[in-house]
Amino acid sequence: MSRRPVPGGDAGGPLVALCVGHRCAALRRLAGTADGVDQLAEAVRHTTGAVLVTADCLGRCDRAALAGLAHRSPGTGRPGPALWVSEVQTPERTAGLVAWVNAGGPGVAGTATDLPECLRAAVAGVGPPLRPA
Repeated sequence: MSRRPVPGGDAGGPLVALCVGHRCAALRRLAGTADGVDQLAEAVRHTTGAVLVTADCLGRCDRAALAGLAHRSPGTGRPGPALWVSEVQTPERTAGLVAWVNAGGPGVAGTATDLPECLRAAVAGVGPPLRPA
């Protein structure tokens, strides 16, 4: 899928918040997925309405590399509930996250049912909508 301008507003789509702090970066290097952030950024570039937000540290180092996933509403771009997934530094979960974004990301409900199987076991919880600054 490629980016297409949407007349009258935001196309909506997946919102991914990804921790790129020093600990998560080190975990990616150790797991052999140091290029995972670049792979995810490339998937976002080619997915209509997708947005990637990186953070120096999300403050949940006990969860290993962490990603927050949400659906942004068409028109307003407002995100729905955030689904948090841990340990996204592993090769399987990095590939699953990239594939999930390429497929269009979360549905409106933001539930784990639309996640690749390899990410379902890593769901850390559901929280309030992500608020990118």
